Amino acid sequence: MSISDSRFSRILFYCLLLIIAWLPLPYGSKPEWAMGILQVSIFMLSAVWLVGYGVGQLSVTTAFRKGIPVVVGLVLVAFWVWIQSLPLPAHIVQQLSPEAWAIQLEAAHALSLAVPEYLYLSLDPFASQVHALLSLAYALLFALVLLLVNNPKRLRVIAWVFVIAGAFQALFGSLSTLSGAEVLLFGPKETGQGVASGTFINRNNFSGCLEMTLAVGMGLLLGQLNERRAHDWQEFWRQTLQTLLSSKVILRTAIAIMVVGLVMGRSRMGNTAFFSSLMITGVLYVICRKKLSRGVIILFVSLFVIDTIIVSQWFGLEEVVERLERTNVEMEARSDVNPQTLGAIPDFSLTGSGAGSFYTTLPQYHDGTWRGFFDLAHNDFLQFPLEFGLPAAALLALMVLLSIWQAVQAMRLRRNLLMVGMGFSSFMGVLAIMIHSSVDFNLQIPSNAAYFICMMALAWLARYLPTVGRVRG
Repeated sequence: MSISDSRFSRILFYCLLLIIAWLPLPYGSKPEWAMGILQVSIFMLSAVWLVGYGVGQLSVTTAFRKGIPVVVGLVLVAFWVWIQSLPLPAHIVQQLSPEAWAIQLEAAHALSLAVPEYLYLSLDPFASQVHALLSLAYALLFALVLLLVNNPKRLRVIAWVFVIAGAFQALFGSLSTLSGAEVLLFGPKETGQGVASGTFINRNNFSGCLEMTLAVGMGLLLGQLNERRAHDWQEFWRQTLQTLLSSKVILRTAIAIMVVGLVMGRSRMGNTAFFSSLMITGVLYVICRKKLSRGVIILFVSLFVIDTIIVSQWFGLEEVVERLERTNVEMEARSDVNPQTLGAIPDFSLTGSGAGSFYTTLPQYHDGTWRGFFDLAHNDFLQFPLEFGLPAAALLALMVLLSIWQAVQAMRLRRNLLMVGMGFSSFMGVLAIMIHSSVDFNLQIPSNAAYFICMMALAWLARYLPTVGRVRG
């Protein structure tokens, strides 16, 4: 038995699958206790992998070696967030972040305290400590996926776990809403009655999860298609029946369930992000493969016709369309704090205000144009630069770009259809969250951020994971 397929390796892989399946269940792992489970489980699994590697039971994979720049980049970001939470001499904080220095000094004067000798780059050091551990957990999760998914069989299995997790979310959320029970997995549903939210508190975060699991389902379907063109109508209909009536029917049903859940969530940007990313990635797929087989045409047509026009109509697609048509920024009940967030970024451009400090930072820029409490920005593209600083946010963006480039390369260069399909999944999943992040905070929800990291890892696996009898390409 090879090292890569040892019993020890399989046990760690199954543990990884359990973590992935668990993450969305406790309110998207947003509560502190659930966040702690996420961190401890990933840290322990990483430590056990290191022990296994040290005793010769585990080996480093090609995908991990190729993905080391992303691992290093994510670790550097985690290290920077930790620096934000450390007490530093006041004069250093004044030089690096004059605004953070001034705010903390003003707070000390307001409380009639002596001028502190040590200050923080973060306006909420404890929150930044928590986010430093979270960031490190995400980096280790990325590495674990590349290290433990070391053959096509495991890649297919982990993809199925994402699909099952998404189908469960959609089914649970839909039944909870349709039955009138309105419950979450660990307690009653206090907000968002009448719309599906799965085990998430917020329907938009529920939609973000489904966007990624749907992308993985689409990639699995593409990986099972026969790209060989039919020579006659008899062979064409035989291939068609094989596509629609074979074992793929389970996967196809799971995708239909997730689409229903997505529509029942009534998230305007969630639905927009899914269908937009599907169309854009579909076009890119055709460009990369340089051909459009009948199987691909049947797949996309069936998705839009069966899911969008028929199934979704029964579960409220018209209401989503009506919400989109009624959307008017000036009439939105949700206050818009994007201008204030954008205005705050230059004051913390180098070091950031501290990861997790948005709710502390925003009141410093209150101009009376909004009411209520904002713990998150409802725009990840603004919150990350504000909290992390422009250099760290740019490093994160570079890691994402490197990953989606590998997804494109997998679609363009790989011959194995599973690898091509996983490249499709990675690109579509990342793109969907990027679109949704322009108006929401999916990447501030630990389970969705972890799934996003896994979508990035899928790109490297799709590009570099060896197939049977083929090491490259």
